[in-house]
Amino acid sequence: MAVIARGQGASPGAATGPIALTPEVVVAFAAQGTPAIFVRTEVLAEDMAGIAACAALVTTRGGITGDGAIAARAMGKPCIAGVLMMRVDYMSKTVLVTGEVSLTLREGETLTVDASRGVLERD
Repeated sequence: MAVIARGQGASPGAATGPIALTPEVVVAFAAQGTPAIFVRTEVLAEDMAGIAACAALVTTRGGITGDGAIAARAMGKPCIAGVLMMRVDYMSKTVLVTGEVSLTLREGETLTVDASRGVLERD
């Protein structure tokens, strides 16, 4: 596994799964038996169903006291917050990473979250 980005470990744990950018996609993956990695710029009230159904949460903004981190801890989900080297493009359904490496991830691609260390990894 190669580290592709770093953030603040806001709720401990680890998970691997497909990237999902909306709560609807997270819920659809979960309905198929595949908990997803929910990637958001920031968490909104309408994201709660996605957080409840996800394997882990990643936000590009916020920190350990942000709404996403608090919700993830309350639901027992691993969370990395404040991944400043990532940008979510909801229109193209991609995540641009410009940190340890530069790459574009597409919704549905597999991502590993190690929130205890605050790192995102890929094969």
